[in-house]
Amino acid sequence: MTSKGHRRSFARLAWWPLACLALSAGRPAAAQDYLPPLQEAQIAEVRATLEAMKRDARGPYLRIRWFCADGTVQPPQGAGCRERGGGVQHAEMSDAARRLGPLGFHPGTILQATSFEALLDAPHAYDRLKQLVLDQFLFEIDDGWVLRQARYYRGARQAEDEEAAGTAFLKRLLSDPRWVRDHYWLATRVVAVVPHVGVAGDMSVQRVRNLATEIAELEPDFLPLRIKIHSFPSSDDLAAVTRFARRTGLRPQAQQKLGQLRGLLAAQYDRTAHLDRLREFERRLAGAPGIAEDLAALRASIAAGDATTMLRDLGQLSSQIRRRVVSTGNGAESLLLLDLNHTLQEQALVIATARETEAEPRTRRRRVRDLSVYFELAEGAGLLSPREREALEAGINRLSEPTSLEALAYRQGLSYLTRSLEWATGTVRSYMAPALDRYVAVEPKAAGFPDAILRGSILLPLSTALGRLAADADEALGASHTLLADGGETGSAIAGIRGLNAGVARGRLELAEHEVPHEFDRTAIYVLPETTPELRPVAGVLTLDAGNLLSHIQLLARNLGIPNASIPSQALPLLREAEDREVFYAVSPLGRVVVKDTTAMTEQDRSLLAVRQEVRGQKYRLDTSRLDLTALRPIPLDELRSEDSGVLVGPKAANLGALASVFPGRVAPGLALTFGMFRRHVDRPLEDTGLTPLQELARAYETAASMRAQGRSEEDIDRFMFERLARLRTSIVELEWLPDMRARIVSEVTRIFGSDLSAGIFVRSDTNVEDLPQFSGAGLNLTLPNRRSLDDILAGIKQVWTSPFSERAYLWRKQILDDQGEVYPSVLLLRSVPSEKSGVMITSGLQNGTPDDLMIATGEGVGGAVDGEGAETILVHPNGGTTLLTQTRSPVRRILEPGGGARMVPARRPEYLLTRDEIEQLRGVVETWKRRTTDKTPGRVWDFEFGFVDGKIWLFQVRPFVRFRSSEMMDRLAALDREAMANATRRISMEEAI
Repeated sequence: MTSKGHRRSFARLAWWPLACLALSAGRPAAAQDYLPPLQEAQIAEVRATLEAMKRDARGPYLRIRWFCADGTVQPPQGAGCRERGGGVQHAEMSDAARRLGPLGFHPGTILQATSFEALLDAPHAYDRLKQLVLDQFLFEIDDGWVLRQARYYRGARQAEDEEAAGTAFLKRLLSDPRWVRDHYWLATRVVAVVPHVGVAGDMSVQRVRNLATEIAELEPDFLPLRIKIHSFPSSDDLAAVTRFARRTGLRPQAQQKLGQLRGLLAAQYDRTAHLDRLREFERRLAGAPGIAEDLAALRASIAAGDATTMLRDLGQLSSQIRRRVVSTGNGAESLLLLDLNHTLQEQALVIATARETEAEPRTRRRRVRDLSVYFELAEGAGLLSPREREALEAGINRLSEPTSLEALAYRQGLSYLTRSLEWATGTVRSYMAPALDRYVAVEPKAAGFPDAILRGSILLPLSTALGRLAADADEALGASHTLLADGGETGSAIAGIRGLNAGVARGRLELAEHEVPHEFDRTAIYVLPETTPELRPVAGVLTLDAGNLLSHIQLLARNLGIPNASIPSQALPLLREAEDREVFYAVSPLGRVVVKDTTAMTEQDRSLLAVRQEVRGQKYRLDTSRLDLTALRPIPLDELRSEDSGVLVGPKAANLGALASVFPGRVAPGLALTFGMFRRHVDRPLEDTGLTPLQELARAYETAASMRAQGRSEEDIDRFMFERLARLRTSIVELEWLPDMRARIVSEVTRIFGSDLSAGIFVRSDTNVEDLPQFSGAGLNLTLPNRRSLDDILAGIKQVWTSPFSERAYLWRKQILDDQGEVYPSVLLLRSVPSEKSGVMITSGLQNGTPDDLMIATGEGVGGAVDGEGAETILVHPNGGTTLLTQTRSPVRRILEPGGGARMVPARRPEYLLTRDEIEQLRGVVETWKRRTTDKTPGRVWDFEFGFVDGKIWLFQVRPFVRFRSSEMMDRLAALDREAMANATRRISMEEAI
């Protein structure tokens, strides 16, 4: 069992190792990088310092001082700076706070004391702006956080001076329309937390939620009311809170917060106060074209009280504000507009939540069309992009225009619309992930930030509306999700559940909502924040973020029939109740998700598990009959063809050689080191045993087989093998190069790539245990990017040779292979291509489209879309049209370093990654390859890896796409969809009220 005390931040896992390289010497001064991760000792230091600040009456401050225009600091008494050109008075940061600065933390920031450039923090991807947002969140949910006692430290922060400094900062920030366009959601949050002179005042909706959380921590009996306020807020909350406040025995601190909560609730549901605020905005924005007129119309609809009209006007005005703010360049006006937008979003949340909790029936068509205003409001809030909203509007039209739909089409159409929740969640994570990771490491309460933001937004009623429609579609089709409901279908009311990989499992449910374990229990079912590229074999996975369906880890899971589903955060309370319990988990081919306690299993469930157990017991022997270990020279890529795969080299080099022959000039020059060269390198006795490394490994496998026959546990066997594999890896690296082999490599590298290696060489793994009919092996082995010297290349070859013998590669192969004793690596050396964008293309729509579609996942930079990052994923249809599945959301992109290697830098996140011309180039590659390849297997699906530089396509890999091949298992899983498929063509009237 995995220890819950040994976890690490998940979002760091995929990209921080390379991020550390970002701070290497020689980095250009203008480069933009995320702050490096904290070491364990630093985490402990920051955590202890923050805890001490919470207890200190002065928090992060030392003393009050005058800060004068002439640069001097004077005592607080008297005129201070009168004779020194003027100045301001505020607290001086304590020594402890100053020590946190170099570690990347600035609690208790005083705006008057911070320059625009320092607060913007552009070199660190605006980290301090994000810290301001997180600091305010923690202040509100944790009783003041580091200012818990310092809130009463008089003079530490002068309100008028802070508002003046905040106003000046925000006006300057918002005067750059390009920055605002590229960081719109972050801009809205910064405006919400930075004190400034404005109209909107406090964001009451978020403050209501945060106060309810604080009160529930002080008074556990308040928890049901907190849940009600968070999930189903309404005007009767005021009366409920008032009744609770009348209880005797409440803590004084709770009474104080209940009084604040009553005041906020009264203001939140006071229509007159909202109308007065809108009038003031109308007056101050009289010069903004169209805004004042729309405000007048909005006031009229609010006065009339029609929810539908009010939401329509709120949505139109909110999206209009976004369009104007990202284009005007008028900082003062933009600040007013974003203040107004906060007011509009708050009012929309109140009105929409009330509408979605009412019992009045509406037709399916009306309910689908009503989603449009929620998408418009989400766009206005910065949670959805204009591209995403456009795609969702097209989805609404497809559903609402016909008078009736087939039940399956109705469900699939609604499933597409529920992607809006994933997309919005991805927006918050994309902006905040690096900063949030660092905060969670030292202050675990920060982990609640994304959920608090999303559930305090228009997504709350949107989720309710989508959940009702999804439940209706599931009922019509007979394909309801089941989440821990003793045979019921609780999950159907939760929008956003989506099956990714079909499969079935039984195991202990392990939650890792914000962090992942250092180690994985292979028999457990994991709830993870997103799919990690370092995942080892487990029984099943549920992810809070679907991630990239074409990442290596998703391909491995699909290949081996490991069930995987995407779930929204709303499902977490149900799953938490079952944590550490044994559950049955299945994902059907249609995407139906079933999670239930094992005591609620049916005979069908037991039958599925029995077949799964039988399938897991089926192992394949590696076919080495064609293996040729006599080839001892490096082979240029242009001499290789697909038939050399598994003979001289692995499929990567062999298929890439074939690809180069079909697409000359689109595959970089390359050189392959054969299996025989690896064998010769390690075919030397070691001094301590007299055996060669491969002979030692063969004996280890014999011992493992004997241990298995004796009934030893697989855990014991794996530990034994891990030790032997580690010895093999060490031997590969420590064995000196044979002089003649080294000379051949150097000679061929110089001949193929030239003596000047400044363009860089990728050293890529390639084995005889990948792209097999039963096993893909995607992403298991090492690729070293951009080596720029012979010594680095030679050292890199040894490193890559070791990677097929890693613990992770061994464990994944163990799922399918009966004997791993004849695993041989080859190596592909390929000239570096500085891709501006790169990705993966599958010549099928998988479960998201039709067999004739192309599914393309693209990320920024080099090596995009293979590590599970939030890539741009689209379906390209035979007619050339496209369907958006996900917009790029990765916070980082990998670039090649001029001095060698690669590093992660902040991503640009454009709204569109692939251009129309680039999509057409990819379509052309598929058409040409299918026509020219010698593999004409019926129904063959291909997996390409590609990149673009200056609009020109480069091809890095092609291989057959390997899927889970147990037909009996898939047939049994399909039985979960039998009722649904029988109802698939049933007509559903869109005019029927639900």
